[in-house]
Amino acid sequence: MAGTAAGAGAAAELCGWWAAALVLQVLFISTLSWPELAVAAAGALLAAVAARAVRRASGARPGGRARLLTALLLFPGALLTDTGRLAAATVRALRGHRTTGRFHTVRLRRGSGAAWACGLLSATPGLYVVDLAPPGPTALVHTLPGRPTRLERALTSGGRG
Repeated sequence: MAGTAAGAGAAAELCGWWAAALVLQVLFISTLSWPELAVAAAGALLAAVAARAVRRASGARPGGRARLLTALLLFPGALLTDTGRLAAATVRALRGHRTTGRFHTVRLRRGSGAAWACGLLSATPGLYVVDLAPPGPTALVHTLPGRPTRLERALTSGGRG
């Protein structure tokens, strides 16, 4: 029974990777035809097998799902806020004023998956996770000047150190 569950989990993971890779490839095909779709599907299958192998070799897990929905809802606002900060920093730099980012240490909130939390935080222009130190998990991040976004506050605790 446990082997069946593990096999179903592996199949579900492969299907997820395959679907994501296929969608990504189809987005880059200018005119979709059956031969191109077949090649994209075969390429996506190879990518799915490789992605699962890399994920298993790294030992990565998605982690806890606490605050995942909240983080996904806060992400667009953080993206807009940080894009505005980056644009302002660019304008200041063009005018000869220097904008310096800083390194901080932050602690991820309990129950948040380190992989998806660091991925969401790094997907905004104002913060990038440089390193993750277990068992905390404590992350070393580089930020643009400014207050933490609501996304950062939702996923981290204790502020920037």
